[in-house]
Amino acid sequence: MSPEAKYDAISSRHIRDFAAITRRLIHGSDLFLDDGAVVEVLVNPASGLLKWGPAHRQMMRHLKRLADARNTADTPRKGLEVRFHETQSRNQAGDKAVELVKDLASSTKPGRRLLILAGGDGFHNDISTALLKNVPDIMQNVILFRLPMGTGNDNADAPTVEEAFAILGSASNTRQDALIEATTARGEVHYGFNVACFGIDAYVCELTNKMKSLAGPGVIYRIFADVGVLLYEKLWPLRNWDIVISGPEGKEKRSGKFLLTIFGRKGDTRYGGGMKVLPGEENFLLVKPLSLMGKMKIKPLFYRGAHRGLPIAEFFETHEVELTHDGPILLALDGEVVSLEADDFPMVMKKIPEVLTILK
Repeated sequence: MSPEAKYDAISSRHIRDFAAITRRLIHGSDLFLDDGAVVEVLVNPASGLLKWGPAHRQMMRHLKRLADARNTADTPRKGLEVRFHETQSRNQAGDKAVELVKDLASSTKPGRRLLILAGGDGFHNDISTALLKNVPDIMQNVILFRLPMGTGNDNADAPTVEEAFAILGSASNTRQDALIEATTARGEVHYGFNVACFGIDAYVCELTNKMKSLAGPGVIYRIFADVGVLLYEKLWPLRNWDIVISGPEGKEKRSGKFLLTIFGRKGDTRYGGGMKVLPGEENFLLVKPLSLMGKMKIKPLFYRGAHRGLPIAEFFETHEVELTHDGPILLALDGEVVSLEADDFPMVMKKIPEVLTILK
């Protein structure tokens, strides 16, 4: 056992095993080789690949083979400290992340400061939101890296576990990432770190969240996408929108009923297990109402981004959108669903650039 392990805060045996192999990989890497680093790893044991079961065991076998291939050892690398922490509940996770970031900022040890999140999209959203609301200034000096360990990994900083550990194996630099800030008329602020969507896709997200433990996110999402096509407008009749879109050429206005409304932190963005919903440079999409047959025909196009150019889909490049909706509606931010009422509108949705510092 690594001498560092005595500083870990882990109760689950299988999470201790994950921490041990991950520590070997980090210490055997070239991560900030010249600078050194203090690394805190926050683990959500309820995330898909971290739950005890076949998927977890398969991942562990792969990580062990990777560590053996790199000839890593349990001896800590000089100038690099790595500590692991297991979350106990969703509410506790945000508080723990804030505590860890404060510890990173107050440490007098030389080197970079890195917070690694091991979980899925909901975990990443909860933690990032807590950090931005409680310690935004400190986050300017802390590097973030989100491992794809959940049933949904659209927010992660690598699409697969293999690619994530490849980045951890050699990273020496960072990039700046944007986020979505949605402020309601009541003054409530919600954050998204990939996409925010209203309408039928938010309804599909709500259904998916209830059933995603039964299969992978892509499978479940596709099943409930079909259910959403059939049921959404019966349960949530389309109502009127008034939308002001601020972009490079000024402001544009759109009014009417829309089947789908999607705002991304950037263009070329996927969600729902890899669906290419924003396939080009534009980061805002409006989809007009369709008949049931029309929905069934175009639905497959969204999975490969082929809806761009269709007359029912209008794309915009924007940094801010003001939305007014005539009644209640669901809003999904990175798959986490919020119920909104008429009093929550108008809502202002902004793309806030260069907020998070991400390992690359």
